[in-house]
Amino acid sequence: MTVLSTNQLWCLVLLFQIGSNVVFGFGSGAKQDAWIAAGISCLLGCGLIVLYAKICEWGDRNNWVELLEALLGRVAGKAIGMIYIVSFIYVAGRVLRDFGELIATYILPKTPIGVTMFLFLFLVVYAAGVGVERMARLAELCIPIVLVYLLILLILILFSETMELQWLFPVASDWKAIGTTVFPLGVTVPYGESIVFTMLYAFVGSPRMYRNTMLFASASSGLLLIILDFLAILTLGPELFGRTLYPLLVSFQLISLADFIENVDPLVVTIFLFGGLFKILIFFYGACTAITSQWRLRDHRSIVLPVAILVWLLAFYMTDNISSHVFVGLQWVPWVLWVPLFIMIPLLLLPIAWWKRKGRDQSDGKSDPGTNSA
Repeated sequence: MTVLSTNQLWCLVLLFQIGSNVVFGFGSGAKQDAWIAAGISCLLGCGLIVLYAKICEWGDRNNWVELLEALLGRVAGKAIGMIYIVSFIYVAGRVLRDFGELIATYILPKTPIGVTMFLFLFLVVYAAGVGVERMARLAELCIPIVLVYLLILLILILFSETMELQWLFPVASDWKAIGTTVFPLGVTVPYGESIVFTMLYAFVGSPRMYRNTMLFASASSGLLLIILDFLAILTLGPELFGRTLYPLLVSFQLISLADFIENVDPLVVTIFLFGGLFKILIFFYGACTAITSQWRLRDHRSIVLPVAILVWLLAFYMTDNISSHVFVGLQWVPWVLWVPLFIMIPLLLLPIAWWKRKGRDQSDGKSDPGTNSA
């Protein structure tokens, strides 16, 4: 059943991978070499995309949860599938908390963060309920706004005379910092997180179309993140870029043309809202679809509300402050969750999927009547 076109899948993946990186920046730990870390992460991330696509193609199942059961057996497959479901819900909660913290800091400081997250999650629930086809159409409507706003911000900051070229030097001065920035966080976020799109595999026309579109979208987001890192480094300098919680937002706050065009925060926040919306939405929909497949439910809509409650409670109670929230996300989560789920398990599944595909091909060849019987 083909539902998603090439353009729709590209829009969904690009918005998903931009996510909160538009505001938080990418690879700030590498300082002036963040753009190098972003480029290397993109290359390795594209390798992960190919890995996921090949497993899905060889596994010949509708989504990742069904594939796990087919390759690892019913018991082990269901157990590991449940871990993926929990991780999808957890990431949706983390991004929702990111959204709540940003809005509470810059837009609505007097509004309780729980209310802000509830209203935002209401949009996610509605979008997930109407189905993947309308989600894709919404992405097609949002992506031009995001790209136009980014272009406007780029032009404004170029003419604001706030950039210092010397802040890019020395180039590649600390390969250890680049390496620790690339792995595990740079590779897994956002590229490893794209494993959630395997839950949409059944809605894509062909394995080749899925693989090529995912690669093109990942390359597009990688290029965009490299450009944004350049801007942040040139405007803030490597030290401030590495210490600032919202480096790209601070960079765009420096825009000032003739003391007339200033305070472009709404453009930046709008971009973040779109990226955050689709990142939460894809993980939320992936969790609902996975639960539906694993529990053999008729429709994912029956569990949208319970999953939404879990996401909101998790986002609200996962941390007491933004500092601990960021620390856990940067130091613990990549090693505890992302490396096993996004790298180790897929690497284990690849030879199993290849072996079973080979066995099916041989069986089909034996059962096929000989062509030389004539």
